Amino acid sequence: MPTRREFLKLLGYLGAFAAGTALGFAIGSSRNPYSLGKEYQQKEIIPENQIETITITVTKTLTNTQVPQTVTKTITTTETVTKTLITTLPTSTTTQPSQNLEQILFGNSNIQFIPLEVIDVKIDNNTAYLTVVNYRTKTELQIELPIQYVSNGNINIKDLLSGVNNYNLNNGTNYKVYFVLGRANINQAIQQNGKWILPAPQIYYNIIISDRGWEDVYNAFQNLWNGNATIVMPTSQQGPYANSLWGWNNGSIIILYQNGQQINSVLNYINLANSILGKPNNPNPSSQGTLHVDTIVGIQKLGFYENRYPVVGVNNYLGTYIVFIQAQGSQLFSNL
Repeated sequence: MPTRREFLKLLGYLGAFAAGTALGFAIGSSRNPYSLGKEYQQKEIIPENQIETITITVTKTLTNTQVPQTVTKTITTTETVTKTLITTLPTSTTTQPSQNLEQILFGNSNIQFIPLEVIDVKIDNNTAYLTVVNYRTKTELQIELPIQYVSNGNINIKDLLSGVNNYNLNNGTNYKVYFVLGRANINQAIQQNGKWILPAPQIYYNIIISDRGWEDVYNAFQNLWNGNATIVMPTSQQGPYANSLWGWNNGSIIILYQNGQQINSVLNYINLANSILGKPNNPNPSSQGTLHVDTIVGIQKLGFYENRYPVVGVNNYLGTYIVFIQAQGSQLFSNL
């Protein structure tokens, strides 16, 4: 059996051993996933040069089985840890180039024009501000151009949109105003205050009214562009045959439609044009009036009526459209 002196000496050795073990566990083990060093390195970003004092308390119980006595040794130690400020964060070196209007509207496609639905018009200081929808990309755009390029006499594009909205409200119809914009020179447009300012004298466009979706409008005008369709200009006067109207195509003709539904569609467009003009009789659509009612069709010549009026049959009906003839500017389709 050890003497009291030997027992106290042994207790001192054990205490020193416990202190070294606890301190090594607290600050010395870099492999421990919960060690202080790893925690601070991975999870904390703190102010530069901040010093934090951490107090670690370790309790070790030693029992001498040969002496009926339990000795508890409490070791308290402190350690300072300097946390490092992360001064720079990873930043991307890739920058997106700004797009011009041609890229926004047409992207990588090879289309040469695009119908943009006009949903709002504001006019201020002889400038027209159009809010249009590009359904190809499902985005809205703000377009700015001089008012004289979207006007004719006392009618401008705002009057068109207002007239169409009122007509829809009163008749349960769904006519839309389209700004059919050509691709040529559109890359000269500049953006300012979120609006695209068009180079009005250098761009090509038409302003039309239709109850068809933009894809149908594009298809009709694409056929016209490719020479696979032509324009006939119908009037409200009934022709000499069933489903026929008088009209013009390089002279007075008789247009023989495929069915009565097409006739009704044409007459509705004529009524809408009259409503916008505010007078009962739309001027002869072959003259240089403000509004033309045009039917885009594929036709076949069927003969003559009274040996002098050509009769044309519709074999591909691509829709009827009201065309607004602007006083200034270049028409995309000059035969409308």
